[in-house]
Amino acid sequence: MDDAALDPVPSASTAGEYVALLREVRRRSGLTYREITRRASATGHWLPASTLATMLGRSTLPRERVVVALLAACGTPEGEVERWLAVRRDIEAHLGERDHVAGQEAQTTMARPTDAAPPVDPVPSHSPAPSAEPDPPTSVPPEVPRPARRRLRLAALALLAVLTAGAAGTLLSRDTPTADVAPTDGCPAVLRQGMYGPCVQGLQERLVAGGLFLPVDGWFGPDTTSRLIAFQALGGLPVSGIADGQVLDELSGDRVAARWPQERVGTYVRKAFPEDPAAAVDVARCLSGLDPYRVEIAADGSRRWGVFQFSDMELSRLGVDRRTALEPVWNVRAARDVWLRTGSFARWDCTPLP
Repeated sequence: MDDAALDPVPSASTAGEYVALLREVRRRSGLTYREITRRASATGHWLPASTLATMLGRSTLPRERVVVALLAACGTPEGEVERWLAVRRDIEAHLGERDHVAGQEAQTTMARPTDAAPPVDPVPSHSPAPSAEPDPPTSVPPEVPRPARRRLRLAALALLAVLTAGAAGTLLSRDTPTADVAPTDGCPAVLRQGMYGPCVQGLQERLVAGGLFLPVDGWFGPDTTSRLIAFQALGGLPVSGIADGQVLDELSGDRVAARWPQERVGTYVRKAFPEDPAAAVDVARCLSGLDPYRVEIAADGSRRWGVFQFSDMELSRLGVDRRTALEPVWNVRAARDVWLRTGSFARWDCTPLP
């Protein structure tokens, strides 16, 4: 058991200090991000490596579920986890109180009578308009409280929605496909990676309702892109990782991915590899977390699909489409065929990523 998990919870009074302590837990555990992801999955938590990296790279207060997943993966006893959460709640309460006090002071200042002599025309204050593109989580200054940052993001998203809706209205007269017209709910016509806000949260909720589980946090990051690609592949749609009108319409339907929880996938893998069931499950867990709809996207844009993560090139060689690759039965049986030909699991590189 790592020493970091057994130490008492140190004191932290700011979000930045709290995240720094979590970084230390991860560092002292000696675990890579992928190893933490696998361990979190084994304890019943969902913690993608990209989410973990984003959280530890910021100086803002992380969500409780992410803290619990990280600590559980590092072997922190349940009692200590509760102490970590108590510290986090104290910091969150302090941030909320500070934001509330700031708002009251601003109202008091505006309402306070002045002793100035003859009133003059007030000089308007010009505040810079929020950027139409939301800043990524890693660029948020540590001194900005979480509630204030959320308001800024939502303001930016609202401006982006207005601009996009106007552009869509102009393009409509130029034979723009109906699927690309901005929806009437004020959301952009197209949602893509990097966006943030309630429109993205709605997309995530639809994906979860369709059986593709992911964090519903309003941030269109790699996890959302991966799940969206899986949905497009399963539905026979163009695989783009971008949610346009056609994709949103499909998500509004009753299409649901078949339920394959980790236990069921693990059981099927064991049956498919009776000669060495433990090794087969370890490899599958390392590759995909026993997630039949896992899609990993490499730096060069290539993708790997399903339980045993078959690449685009392998699927092409086998004459198989991506929808088939995400079917757990086909994926596991194809892995067994490889194992029978080679006599080992050496074909799968499961070296943990840093």
